[in-house]
Amino acid sequence: MSGKRIIIYIIATFIAGTLVLGYMEYNSTRHVNELVIANKKLLGESRITQNLLDAAKSKVVIERKIRGFIESGDTIYLRGLQDEFNEIQAAQTFLLDITDDSTAMGLIEELNKALQLKVTLFHDILNAYKLHGVKAAEDTINANLPEWVSYDIENTIRKISDTRGHQLTLITEGVQKSGQKALEFSYILIVLVLLGAAGVFWYLIYIIQKLIRSDKMLRDSARVKENFLANMSHEIRTPMNAIVGFAQLLAQKPLDQDAQHYVKTIERSGENLLAIVNDILDISKIEAGMMRIEKVPFSLRGLVNSVQMMALPRANNKGIRLTVEIDNTIPDILEGDPVRLTQILYNLLGNALKFTAEGSVALKVIIEERLNHTVKLNIQVRDTGIGIEPQKLKDIFGRFEQADDTITRQYGGTGLGLSIVRDLVELQGGTIKVESEIGEGTVFYVSIPYAISTSQIADNLAISETVSPGATSSAIKVLITEDNENNQSLLSHIFKNWNLQFEIANNGLEAIEKLRLSKYDLVLMDIQMPVMDGYTAARKIRNDLRSDIPIIAMTAHAMPGEREKCLSYGMNDYIAKPVKQEQLSQLISKFTAFARPVAAGETIGTGASSNDYQYIRLNYLHEVSAGNLDYEKTATQKFLRALPLAIQEIEKEWKAGNTEKLKAIAHNLKTTISIMGLNGLLNPLLDKIEYTNGDHGQIPEAIGEIKTISQKAIEEATLFHASFS
Repeated sequence: MSGKRIIIYIIATFIAGTLVLGYMEYNSTRHVNELVIANKKLLGESRITQNLLDAAKSKVVIERKIRGFIESGDTIYLRGLQDEFNEIQAAQTFLLDITDDSTAMGLIEELNKALQLKVTLFHDILNAYKLHGVKAAEDTINANLPEWVSYDIENTIRKISDTRGHQLTLITEGVQKSGQKALEFSYILIVLVLLGAAGVFWYLIYIIQKLIRSDKMLRDSARVKENFLANMSHEIRTPMNAIVGFAQLLAQKPLDQDAQHYVKTIERSGENLLAIVNDILDISKIEAGMMRIEKVPFSLRGLVNSVQMMALPRANNKGIRLTVEIDNTIPDILEGDPVRLTQILYNLLGNALKFTAEGSVALKVIIEERLNHTVKLNIQVRDTGIGIEPQKLKDIFGRFEQADDTITRQYGGTGLGLSIVRDLVELQGGTIKVESEIGEGTVFYVSIPYAISTSQIADNLAISETVSPGATSSAIKVLITEDNENNQSLLSHIFKNWNLQFEIANNGLEAIEKLRLSKYDLVLMDIQMPVMDGYTAARKIRNDLRSDIPIIAMTAHAMPGEREKCLSYGMNDYIAKPVKQEQLSQLISKFTAFARPVAAGETIGTGASSNDYQYIRLNYLHEVSAGNLDYEKTATQKFLRALPLAIQEIEKEWKAGNTEKLKAIAHNLKTTISIMGLNGLLNPLLDKIEYTNGDHGQIPEAIGEIKTISQKAIEEATLFHASFS
């Protein structure tokens, strides 16, 4: 049911209910008013009866007083006589106002005349007594004996009472009828209100249930979309990484000029395609409402320095001057989402560098506003590039929009970068605007509020990228922080071949303790470890140890923003697992004086060919071993020992309902299986376990497929291991 229809139903129900209640209230009020009027009439009848009684009583009292006075001559009998006369007068006045009954009105007129004659007689008797004595008073009574006896008055009062008694009966019946109807309508009104409330309550419950089901469907749809995107990301990134990696390796071979050009084109196109995949993933997550904004402490200057280091090679290649300026009054440790800020800055700097052929690109961060514990940063990215036409400025933040159609052909890109930047800024409660002039350049202004962290670092530690002076390969010492035994073995083998000194720490806490006691030239830091993870360890190295030692993150996570997140925590660079020797040697060389030795026959595969097996792929093992059969045998033994144990742990934790432990095992298993080239088959299934978010329905199926593939892989690895005999 659509929202518009629901609103119409609610309004119609409200109007109908209001009309019914209004009608019931009107009838109830009408009957209550009739009851009130009837009660007033009933009260009036009571007053009529009372006045008739008062008139009759006063007449009798006056007779008794006058008779007593005449017989005794005692004037005490005359006390209160005037009050009785006033009582008769008041009763007459009240009774004469009755106009609702013609019969009663005639009788009241007769009663009034009779009473008037009686009162006149009383006065005549008293006057006769005063003038001539007792004899004259008695003669006056005897001469007017019919009036004195007053039978007509009693008869008239009785007739009036009988007449009003019939009227009283009618009024009483009306009171009972009106009261009954008022009560009935009250009951009906109460029942209707209860039924209406029950109906409204039921309808609200019905609507809420529909909304809950609809929300669940949306969340399920979003989760399916997220899983699909994660799997597609992996499926696209895996071959693209291979294409880019082998293109880089091929570029190091002796090639003629045309071949070098072709290889560079392949490499550049692969990198562009990977960037497009990342952009589409970000857009999809924003549209699905799955882009989560974190609030964690981060070093602003460390983050900006990391972004500068990422953008600097591109600027140097184009001969563009890249400058960064940060207001000294800005607190260094802020609370917000460092990954999204890194993404914003890198996209804006990348956009500026892309459209600037010569000149400079400048990043400036100043305080726009500071209130209590919040600071609003004003970030400016200024370039001397081609500029944007004024009429095109309003469109550049649109998706798949660029300032000019020719830009896509000349500079490439999808037009998603600035749209993502705008969405990320707005998700953090900020604003973005742009100013530009053709041929003069462009300035982007970003305003984002951040909370000021309660703990500040007194002196910011810049992340150093300087090479240790005078160091040689044999003198370089690396601290490997890794909890996975297979990865420890792999890195140990590689570093022994490279004649590099190294020590191993099994978690972040061990790494910090080793750094306190010994001097190292570089740290390889795994991200997900027990006791203390890599993010926490890197922050403590920067903040507690106050060390600027280069830290290279290692992680099997392949989601967008992982590199930026690592850099924002104070790490210098990032390498994805499974670790490639060429990438690793380049990173170590970047931060030290290391020069990788090239062993004879390094690229020649040994042992069984990877084409001999359906599941395992031995290319990576051969590449890492560089012809060392003992290492290949040892690595295979560790694989055969570790994989069954990991499968058992997965089943155990799933049965125990420990999903967090299950996710950690799935993540670590990615490193274990990499040595046998199983990532392409198992990573999508392991991702379903690691990235599940509330919906566990897909986990049992994924575990079943993992067991099946792993069993086949173990059988093939066993055959491969037997080949060494």
